[in-house]
Amino acid sequence: MEYYNNTLAVEASWLMDEGIVTKENFKLLAHRKHFNVVRRGCRNTPALVAYDSMPERFKRMIVDKIGRDPYQVAKYNQLEECIEANIQTSVFFETYAIDESRHLPKEKQREYYANAIVLDAIHTLINKKKAKRRSMGGKASRAWEQLSEAVQELDKTKYPHALPENPRRLEDRYKKYRSEGLESLIHKNYKNKNAAKVDDDVKESVLAELLDDPRNFDNAQVMRLYNTMAQMAGWKNITQATVGVWRDRLDTKIYAGRRGYVAFSNKKSMQVKRSAPTCPLYFWTLDGWDVELLFQKTEANKKTGYSNTTYHHRPTVIIVLDAYNKYPVGYAIGLNESPELIKAALRNAAKHTAELFGAMYRTHQIQSDRYAISHLTPYYEIMAKHSTPARAKNAKAKIIEPYFNSLNKKYCQMQTNWSGFGIQSKKESQPNVEFLNKHKSSFPDFDGVCEQVVKMIEAERAEKLEQYLQQWGKMPAADKIEFKRENFLLAFGQRTDRRNMLQDNGMKVTIEGIKRDYDCFDLSFRDHYSTHWEIRYDPEDLTTVLAVNEDETLRYILEEKYVQPMALKDRKPGDSGALQRVNDFKELQKEQIETFRAKNIENLSKVMPILLQNETLSKLMLTDSNGQHKDRRNDQRRAKQPGAVKPNFKKAAEDVIENEETNFFEMY
Repeated sequence: MEYYNNTLAVEASWLMDEGIVTKENFKLLAHRKHFNVVRRGCRNTPALVAYDSMPERFKRMIVDKIGRDPYQVAKYNQLEECIEANIQTSVFFETYAIDESRHLPKEKQREYYANAIVLDAIHTLINKKKAKRRSMGGKASRAWEQLSEAVQELDKTKYPHALPENPRRLEDRYKKYRSEGLESLIHKNYKNKNAAKVDDDVKESVLAELLDDPRNFDNAQVMRLYNTMAQMAGWKNITQATVGVWRDRLDTKIYAGRRGYVAFSNKKSMQVKRSAPTCPLYFWTLDGWDVELLFQKTEANKKTGYSNTTYHHRPTVIIVLDAYNKYPVGYAIGLNESPELIKAALRNAAKHTAELFGAMYRTHQIQSDRYAISHLTPYYEIMAKHSTPARAKNAKAKIIEPYFNSLNKKYCQMQTNWSGFGIQSKKESQPNVEFLNKHKSSFPDFDGVCEQVVKMIEAERAEKLEQYLQQWGKMPAADKIEFKRENFLLAFGQRTDRRNMLQDNGMKVTIEGIKRDYDCFDLSFRDHYSTHWEIRYDPEDLTTVLAVNEDETLRYILEEKYVQPMALKDRKPGDSGALQRVNDFKELQKEQIETFRAKNIENLSKVMPILLQNETLSKLMLTDSNGQHKDRRNDQRRAKQPGAVKPNFKKAAEDVIENEETNFFEMY
């Protein structure tokens, strides 16, 4: 409905869309002048039909469709036609700051904006009707009644205003808006800080310190403490609701005092987002986990002689996790976390890489917590190119923590001896204690629970192995850092009880009560016959061991001696190759000695003839062909005086050799 040239008109398309008249019937009625078409339709302009010209049956159908008098609808539409969007008004409410960090809620922004544009529309409509005030009822009060009705009839979903229904109150709101502007539409709770009871920095500081207290007072306790001080200072009392508002407002600033700086760093401070490594062995992380699986333990009481069985024990497993696809590359199970258990997990990780890739490899980076960090750092550094311990008490830096939770839900929770989630979990999430007491006698012992953990980890490996190996195959060869056997034994090898010395037939070593013979094919090893060697070995592979001296400056890989059969008849494949290897080593050793002697002879040949001659003249009274001895001896002394010409020892030696026709070195 709308007015066209002061005539109430209806769109022809609306009549057809609502089924009041068909297209053919409309044309016939218009042709017979039963419908007065006051505006013909064209592109983007609908045809309009005068409402008063319609037969009564069509008027009744229109009233039924719209549910009220069309003339009233037209009045409301006149107000809506005056409503215009205003970008400056929208920006004002969007950017309005309640304090240094808070803005108006989104719902209030929409409400205040709708109030503003509707009031602007009322102002526009009043200006249009100034010359025709009488047509709006004759009196101003009557005009505001009509405007109030028009405002309340606006679609609230389109214009979510909160303007009053009372005409007088609407008029007052309009006048205040015209005189004070947009800020008059904002409620005093948002804009008038003077109305607040906590209205200055001193009061805020007192309230903040009570909320920040590490004893974690609740709202009622904070209210009582604040009001006690308020009475002495002459301030207004506050309510629990006020405390709740301030607790929410100051949450970030008071969190460290209430929960500690570690919790603040993990919960409220900015966090770093990281991406997973693109290849295996780029990043390993490790940590200890008290597995949520219970086992029973029977111990004898020394005083009473009776045994007692307890069922609350849990194993500890150290897992070395490859962050590429969370593949458990190494693990070790024990009763509690310890440096030795961590080293066992690292040892398992190194040996597992050999099982996967044919040789042991190091990781580029390893992350750990700071448990026994000074003792374990050398092991981390020998295992990885870079050792980067996580910041103290920063659990979020370690992806292995949530990995443990996933293992707990995926595997442990399915077992009868499951102990539940962490102590901070809801009671409803924990296992039934009655059920655990009923079945505790079926709990496994330590060996049994270890089997459960091994199956769990091996299942994880099997699930992720294919992807792990595929990406290893795509990994650049330059990024694969081999872990040498020497370094492995140096870091993770077990040690013999006593030190050994090299003998003529190698080194005899007693390992776990069994005597074994070892030798080394490094020529320099036999230069240290007087050294006392410590032997480090891998009990699972005794084919090679590592010999190190006391300060670990000398390190040699020793191989277990190959036992050759005495009888040719007993020879088997490989015997001749091993024998040839020993013979080749002997030849190299012989060549080394000959080279050493030849070099020494060459050096001595430059000085020995003339030195021997000089030494002889000093000790023996041998005369020359003229019977003189002192003259020859004095010649040498004069040559040593300042300004004397230095003898050419090389030429003298050559002359001696040539004259005597005797090679000095053939004499020895």
